[in-house]
Amino acid sequence: GGFSEDQLQMYKDCFKLMDINKDGQLDKNDLRGAFDNVGVLMSEGELDGLLGEIGGACTYDNMVKMFQEKMAGDGNDSDDLIVQAFKAYDQEGKIDSKMFTHALMTWGDKMTKAEIDDIFGEFEIDEDYMIKSKDVIGLFVAVKEEPKAEEPAPVVEEAPPAEEDEGDAKKKKKKKKKAAK
Repeated sequence: GGFSEDQLQMYKDCFKLMDINKDGQLDKNDLRGAFDNVGVLMSEGELDGLLGEIGGACTYDNMVKMFQEKMAGDGNDSDDLIVQAFKAYDQEGKIDSKMFTHALMTWGDKMTKAEIDDIFGEFEIDEDYMIKSKDVIGLFVAVKEEPKAEEPAPVVEEAPPAEEDEGDAKKKKKKKKKAAK
């Protein structure tokens, strides 16, 4: 399965951002700069390794081809799998931020406290250190507004729609106690 138009556009935009000298191909300096911009220092070896995975010049087409090969087969985490992984931490539509922090720092590609704080800045964390599951999942999975035919609408939170809109005003960290179900 190939990528959707949206995904291709996203890769194209990323490629343009990373192609610092605008020559239509990513070299080691472009990659180093791109990683520097997000605060990740890459060694020569790591950069060579990344470029080596592409096989040939790192053009936009070759980059997409590499992503397609990587995502073909069993290695690809489907949206369902990602959602299920988060469901493991889900308690009544919320995720315990302390437990989640521990998981992010302990398993897989371990994250630093600074990286986690950066991500958690995107979320509204209530006074019980809980984050809405759908906010977290929404970062990793494109949550479609219109329900797809094969699945019954996106995950429905048990909150009245009127309250939803206030949740988007992330700047105001109001401490709202939700009525217990």
